[in-house]
Amino acid sequence: MSTAPLFHLAFPVVDLEATEHWYVQGLGCRRGRRSAEALVLELGGHQLVAHLEPGGPQHQTGIYPRHFGLVFASAEELMALEQRAHARGLRLGGAPRLRFAGTALEHRSLFLIDPSGNWLEFKHYSNPEAITGLEDHHLVGEVRPDHSHSGEAQKSTGM
Repeated sequence: MSTAPLFHLAFPVVDLEATEHWYVQGLGCRRGRRSAEALVLELGGHQLVAHLEPGGPQHQTGIYPRHFGLVFASAEELMALEQRAHARGLRLGGAPRLRFAGTALEHRSLFLIDPSGNWLEFKHYSNPEAITGLEDHHLVGEVRPDHSHSGEAQKSTGM
């Protein structure tokens, strides 16, 4: 195990069986402990904990307000996950796409939706510095219809 700190994320689900199947068989996560109310998973070396919440997560029709995922170091890793998602019949949150094309922030994104309606984003940046740097750039995410005053729109294209 790495000596670097690991990220932990707890998230709501409505069915632990379906969640386990989707994350382990579909996405390829490693299963950890499980109780009647929660399931521990490993995703990219980090800990996810799915907590049974009968009402489920807040319904959302797009990536906002909440999503989580991984940033891959290589485009090949992202492509392999996309191929796995298609082969396992995982639900896509739209077509994979290239975001901020032609800029220092350019990255490819793949969105998946788990059985409880949680959105996951997997991406690869053309410029690794864009992952957490490039403070002089002011584009983050997409302009939401209910937040159209928040900045410039980004252009996304299919992958």
